[in-house]
Amino acid sequence: MKRILDQLARSGLLWDDEMVAAIFAGNILPLDDIALALMIGVMDAEALVRGDAGSTSNEKRIARQCLAVAFLTLVACAKEQAS
Repeated sequence: MKRILDQLARSGLLWDDEMVAAIFAGNILPLDDIALALMIGVMDAEALVRGDAGSTSNEKRIARQCLAVAFLTLVACAKEQAS
């Protein structure tokens, strides 16, 4: 799990520098915190693509699909935490 988190921290997908620093320090963060940070990043990216007049229809479609996958992942994490 630590190797996966290390790759995630290096990927640039997490917008929270404190979260990245905690991962590099060897701390294992709650999965719902990580999923929420990824969801915020995906929402930001989708909004940027949607608002860019130069984005193609296919790029906008892919951004919406990524947003849907991130949302469903967040729902699955929340459901897992509840059980």
